[in-house]
Amino acid sequence: MKNKIKTSLKQFITEQVRELTLIEDIKQYLISEDGFDHNTWEEFIDNQDMGDCQLIVSLIVKQFGNRGVKKVFGEIEVDEPSIYYDEEYDEDVDDYIEVEKENFEFTHHWVEINGEIYEFSKGTLKDNITWDNLYDVSIDGDEWRYN
Repeated sequence: MKNKIKTSLKQFITEQVRELTLIEDIKQYLISEDGFDHNTWEEFIDNQDMGDCQLIVSLIVKQFGNRGVKKVFGEIEVDEPSIYYDEEYDEDVDDYIEVEKENFEFTHHWVEINGEIYEFSKGTLKDNITWDNLYDVSIDGDEWRYN
C-alpha cells in the first residue's frame, strides 16, 4: 500500500514538472519565433492583436503537438462586447431599420494540455476581458468563459 502511494505521488509530481517545463518551453518558443521576436513574455502579450490567437495556437501545436498539446477552437465570453449593426424589420415604419447590437461571445483559439485549458494569447482579448493576470497562461477561475 505504501509503495502504491509512493509510486502514484512520484508519477503525479513527474507529470506536474513535465507540464511546467512544457509551458516554459512554449513561452520561450513564442518569444523567439520569427515574426514575433520579443525580448520578454510580457512584451509578447502586450503586442498581440485581435485575431492573433489562431496563428499563436497553430504555431504552438505545430511545434509541441507531439508533447500532448491540443488545439481548441470555440467561443469565449467577454466582459466588454463588440458592437455591430444589423437590420431588423420595424412594423411601425414598415421597413427595415439599422439597429446596434452587442456581441458578448467571440470565436477564439486556445490550447489544452492534459485536458486543461491554457491561454497563450490573452493579449488578443485585453480590451474585452479583465483578466486577473494578463501574463499568466493559466485560466484559474475563468473556465466558465470557454465554450
